Amino acid sequence: MDLQRSYIAIQERIKKACSDCGRSPDSLKLIVASKTQSVERIAQLHHLGQIFFGENYAQELFAKAGALPPSIKWSFIGQLQSNKIKRIMTYAEEIQTLASLKHLELIARYAEELGKIPYPVFIEVKIPGDQNKGGLPLQELIVLANTIQENFASSVQLKGIMAIPPQRFAETWDEEAEELYGELRRLANLVGEGKLSLGMSGDLEHAIRCGSDIVRIGSAVMGTRTTKRG
Repeated sequence: MDLQRSYIAIQERIKKACSDCGRSPDSLKLIVASKTQSVERIAQLHHLGQIFFGENYAQELFAKAGALPPSIKWSFIGQLQSNKIKRIMTYAEEIQTLASLKHLELIARYAEELGKIPYPVFIEVKIPGDQNKGGLPLQELIVLANTIQENFASSVQLKGIMAIPPQRFAETWDEEAEELYGELRRLANLVGEGKLSLGMSGDLEHAIRCGSDIVRIGSAVMGTRTTKRG
């Protein structure tokens, strides 16, 4: 895949989607999901102007962040493991997949130790009926959000919520999908700074129309994965 061509194409999709619903493209943040992509391709895309990248696997984040310019801003968008959180925080400017009190306590502790306070996080929420994805059940969201605000506000900066909708919504947009995206937007408004990280290659137009603040785009920019997980 020609990176320059695909990068321009995704920017045009974002601009059109924003225009169609009366939003400024500047209101939206693009994170390029770069899991299993090579350092060389990430460097090429960064040279084209992309700043924000998201990694799913801790070991890949460590290797890539160590090899690429510090001007790249990393988000961690994969499932957390307790023994890797401190090192993730060393390289990533935010974690978008907080989903437990245990991990919250570790993030708060390491934020203090690393001098990265307050450290930005999103709470990842689990879509009802989608058992294959991680995240916190929707009914537990406000409890964890309140815990952050009441007990950890000095060390943890709650940005909002992140969600990975079922793949079928990228293929078939219906009333159920519309209601879910609307509910995620409503819930995000109640949490921290009210940011919503929602939307990937197949559903970014729907997510933008429903009010997402951040889209995480992988294959539409970088094509099929070029390396195996490291």
